[in-house]
Amino acid sequence: MKETAVTTDRLYMIPQSLEELALRLEKEMDGDMKKAYGDMIETMKRLPGQEEWGSEWKISLASGLTIGGIGFKGAPDGEGTVEIGYGIDAAYQGNGYATEAVNGMVKWAFAQENVRCVTAQTEQDNNRSKKVLRNNGFVRDGNGEEGPLYKIHL
Repeated sequence: MKETAVTTDRLYMIPQSLEELALRLEKEMDGDMKKAYGDMIETMKRLPGQEEWGSEWKISLASGLTIGGIGFKGAPDGEGTVEIGYGIDAAYQGNGYATEAVNGMVKWAFAQENVRCVTAQTEQDNNRSKKVLRNNGFVRDGNGEEGPLYKIHL
């Protein structure tokens, strides 16, 4: 995987390697997260040389403390669309970190070749996530498999 990092005013985001995700998968107790890590690993294996499109990126503060994760669910499709997902650890929510992380990652995605649209899905009752997306210029565009679908175009 090529060395890639995204920085914002308060955050540093870097994709995890296959080895790092395999360790996370091994230690994870939550069934949904275990499945998510497995999916990420499989996606990364299908994208040699472009693993950053399938990896979870650690969201860290300047101190080095990891406070969450963010990433894409695969490389851009034929129409230039990628889907983003993210989460901030409960103890750090409510500080604008998710909004800042999504902003940084969307800018990074649009700077990559062939990306024209970033989508995101959220659970119907996750008002905080909806606010993060709206604050970053995403617009509701129907429903996806996981809930309300939001999009932002280049």
